[in-house]
Amino acid sequence: MRALLIHNLRSGQRDRREEIAEAARRMSSAGWRIETVASPHIRELEQAARSGVGSDVDLVVVAGGDGTLNLAIQALAHRRTALGIIPIGTTNVWAREMGIPMDVSRATDLLLTGNVVRADLGIANGRYFLFVAGVGFDASVTRDLNPMAKRKLGMLAYVIAACAEALKLRGVETTIVADGLEARHRALMVVASNIRLYGGVLNMAPQAFADDGLLDVWVFRGRGLLAGVAHAMQVLLGRHSRDPGAVFYRCSRLSIQSRSPLPVQLDGDYVGTTPVNLRVAAGALRVLIPSGHHPLLRQPVEQPLNTGL
Repeated sequence: MRALLIHNLRSGQRDRREEIAEAARRMSSAGWRIETVASPHIRELEQAARSGVGSDVDLVVVAGGDGTLNLAIQALAHRRTALGIIPIGTTNVWAREMGIPMDVSRATDLLLTGNVVRADLGIANGRYFLFVAGVGFDASVTRDLNPMAKRKLGMLAYVIAACAEALKLRGVETTIVADGLEARHRALMVVASNIRLYGGVLNMAPQAFADDGLLDVWVFRGRGLLAGVAHAMQVLLGRHSRDPGAVFYRCSRLSIQSRSPLPVQLDGDYVGTTPVNLRVAAGALRVLIPSGHHPLLRQPVEQPLNTGL
């Protein structure tokens, strides 16, 4: 089997080159023909992923965080090449949701024994996302987060940035169209989820499936900080489904327009402002996960990796 390992040298809070090199040696010892590309430059890694897919590699293994995964899926969408993950980033939302170990050695074990499944991707203004699109407050945190602070402080950097943004929080008149149903809200934040976890820890969309062809969307309404704090408490307690200021949609298409531009993030990366149009690309990604049934998926696994892709 042919595999390409792309390693983002900027991911995480410490140097993981020796661990990733050992992972590559283990894959090679298992009979894989593996090429490794390591770089701190995200565009170089994206080009490597596209080149690998173009040369018909069977598996692209991403050693990085959620941002590195997002660049890889731009190349892997609707292709036969599958995605494997060694999570070494700050948050690792997709890996946590799928039960992929945070330890490099154990994650490598999974690569050698896991199963391939088909998962949905979202598309926002032409760019794919794997697990979440956010509009409003969380996207403003992502936009203003200092990369150096993120690398040094990890999740604490997000907390600090969120506190700073919360003081500036203001609701914006927003028009949302979900599968043709139009509504207007004074929105603080809109979250469109392909999976259950938000930020790697919060069960934002408890009934989401990554292969149902739908997005689970929460609109959090209000005018400012007090409403935002109230929503945050409801989410932390897992009671946002009973929050009168929150509105839920499940849809395959969603458009969001706002009176003033709202920031937009995809998989934790700031990508621009509203208006934004989202839709689901059902089953567009082949991805490697732990073997056996997974509660986030409706469909059975496609096949074990060791039978060939």
